[in-house]
Amino acid sequence: MRQATGSNTPQSGNKVSIQLSLDGHSFSAHGLDGEFPGEEPVVAELLTARTMLVPEEGLGTGDAGTLLDAERGAEMLAANGMPPTAEESVVASDPEAEFVAVTAINREALRQVEEKLGDRARFTTPLLHTPANTAKTVWMSRRAGLLYIKVYDGGELQLAEAIPAATDTDAAYFFERLDGCFPLKEYELRIAGDNPKAARKLLGKRFRQTTCE
Repeated sequence: MRQATGSNTPQSGNKVSIQLSLDGHSFSAHGLDGEFPGEEPVVAELLTARTMLVPEEGLGTGDAGTLLDAERGAEMLAANGMPPTAEESVVASDPEAEFVAVTAINREALRQVEEKLGDRARFTTPLLHTPANTAKTVWMSRRAGLLYIKVYDGGELQLAEAIPAATDTDAAYFFERLDGCFPLKEYELRIAGDNPKAARKLLGKRFRQTTCE
């Protein structure tokens, strides 16, 4: 499991959701055909397992803080076991935050975002969300067949990971592995995303307390 440290999710009244395939070949965009009047930034939420969190000082960002140096970004993702494919580019979330999400995005999806939004585009991921309680907490969010997990202890982020989890069996297996790394009975589980009540029923007994956000 990949170790990482955390950040807060950017907020915006204008949002676009882009779901990206695991192989980097395809994507679906929701909201990109809408109207975005004014000059305020527009947040594009990228739903993909091909993302990681890195310390801000480890980045070398380009225009508007959204594009990384291609070689540097590819090296980061490759070192984390997910090198960009020939169809992908690398983008980053807010470069001024303490921790930044680095993500491989389909080039055609990126072209469409830039064509529509120009330098107003900002990128984010559910992995940047910070739960209300970070004392001894596992936070999870299931979105579009993906499982986003963050583990906190004493306010410090111990782990952040995004994995494919299309079924309940996938999610349950991951938490079995997670229990081997962290004693889950000592943790609170905070659940966000799609159908949190079902996730609570599936996983709640592993934890000392469960809360749906």
